[in-house]
Amino acid sequence: MKTRAIRTGIIGCGNIGGQVALFLRHNPYFKVTTLTDVSLSQATALRKKFRGARPEIVSLEEALKRNDLVIESACPAVVIEILRSKNLDKRKKKILFMSSGGLIHSLNRISKLKNAEVFIPSGALAGLDAIKAIAGEIESLQLVTTKPAHSLAAAPFVVKNKKNLESMKAAQVIFDGGLSDAVKGFPVNINVAASLFLASRFKKLRIKIVADPEAKFNTHEITCSGKFGVITTKTQNLPSRNPKTSQLAISSALSVLQGMTEKIRIGN
Repeated sequence: MKTRAIRTGIIGCGNIGGQVALFLRHNPYFKVTTLTDVSLSQATALRKKFRGARPEIVSLEEALKRNDLVIESACPAVVIEILRSKNLDKRKKKILFMSSGGLIHSLNRISKLKNAEVFIPSGALAGLDAIKAIAGEIESLQLVTTKPAHSLAAAPFVVKNKKNLESMKAAQVIFDGGLSDAVKGFPVNINVAASLFLASRFKKLRIKIVADPEAKFNTHEITCSGKFGVITTKTQNLPSRNPKTSQLAISSALSVLQGMTEKIRIGN
């Protein structure tokens, strides 16, 4: 018997959502039925890339109502809107969040979900399986993220503190603090920090953000220690077409989606 394709809605039709949608377009296990974006022109442009039966452009509520799987690739504010939706938890629905930073202040809402399944890709980080495995045993955890200076210029923390990244001559630590302030100050740049916290649940997570005018990569370094020993990871990711996002983050989302249809799954 042929299995019905998973009805899928894309919320956020920019760089990430576009690449995910076009990947699913050729996958028989999924059927992209709806597109949602605050920019009608952006959603329309993506819709035109489909042949035959094209997805319908709908509201966020309609996307949640119609689909078995919803993929959020918009922004943290949209994550919060999704979690407040009356249509989220009515039946066993799958939802994949790319903007994991939006989940940090909504953990209570997530804990109350009874039917929906939440998926959070590891994104641009390596080693989250190991971090998750020793959660509860961690004594110190630090993330150092280095990005091209220009990709951080519009971050609220940078704007508020009037940091002139364009005149920067050498790499500089522009933020050193905790998760809540990092997510607030860099909402679209530091989803990796939110993902690391969600894997570790370590409340004393320390985050450093480095702006480097010469950087060609988005670099993320994790140092985690406890009685188990020390875990260190370093990823140097090329930015995607959007300099705020690593291409690896998109590949990670595609891997999660592929895993939904596979019988053998490796890792958590």
